[in-house]
Amino acid sequence: MSIYLKLFFFLVFISRSITTIAQDLVPEIKTITMGDDTVQLYIYVSPGANIAYAHIHENETASLEAGITSIKNYGGKLVTLVHSFDGSKNRNVTFMYNTTQYQFDPNRIYTDNDSVLYNNIKVVKGTNLVDTEVFKIVKNLANQIWNEVASAPTIVALHNNKNTPAEYTNFLFWKKVEPESYSIVSYIMRSDHASDSNHSCSDIYINASINNSEFFIVTEKRDFDLLASKRSSVVLQNATPVDDGSMSVFAAFKNKRYLNAEAKHGRVAEQTQMLKLINE
Repeated sequence: MSIYLKLFFFLVFISRSITTIAQDLVPEIKTITMGDDTVQLYIYVSPGANIAYAHIHENETASLEAGITSIKNYGGKLVTLVHSFDGSKNRNVTFMYNTTQYQFDPNRIYTDNDSVLYNNIKVVKGTNLVDTEVFKIVKNLANQIWNEVASAPTIVALHNNKNTPAEYTNFLFWKKVEPESYSIVSYIMRSDHASDSNHSCSDIYINASINNSEFFIVTEKRDFDLLASKRSSVVLQNATPVDDGSMSVFAAFKNKRYLNAEAKHGRVAEQTQMLKLINE
């Protein structure tokens, strides 16, 4: 092969690589200080749909991939929280402040009830308490994330779940019970015992042909009716949900149109199809 032909193929390869990179979304990165540590918000924007996607559990990678695909196809804004810088992916955020390590679930920090937020911040290591400064550090993160999505008329949260059955292990004197993990059936009252999820549920539609890990939670009746008409499993959150610090409850209290798209870990194609339903 002549040197000119080699050069031609090299230039074609470079051209295609640059085109591929140009097609990818480049995020704006915001760094937020949390005590001795930092977290980052990656903010992706693409022209089109006026929807803000919130991805706040770092380990739920299938939902992030589906969300990125959705804004590439239809447009919108996507905000994802990044806080593990060692290559791992973690659900909870951990930070150091004043020689003590704290941890919280980043979907349990959106509330105007200070007691709820205080109770959702845990001490992992150290002797200090959850004081006013620690409260302010976490509250600042909540405000930053909320402010990024609240300006859009529609907020879509992106989540994944394990959806594993209950397990009971009995070996001699050792017993272990693993309850059924979170899915749409968590919203159904069973044996006259209601959970917080059930207390927050106004209506529910389940398509028996769909895996019960794939479903929506919505705050408005029109979205419930629309998704049910498309035979997508969906939960309608009631007007007085239990304030657990989740974004869905906070959005309802702020009268924001909010949809939560849930799918099992790894089911990218299924979750991408779910997001297609709300963009059609």
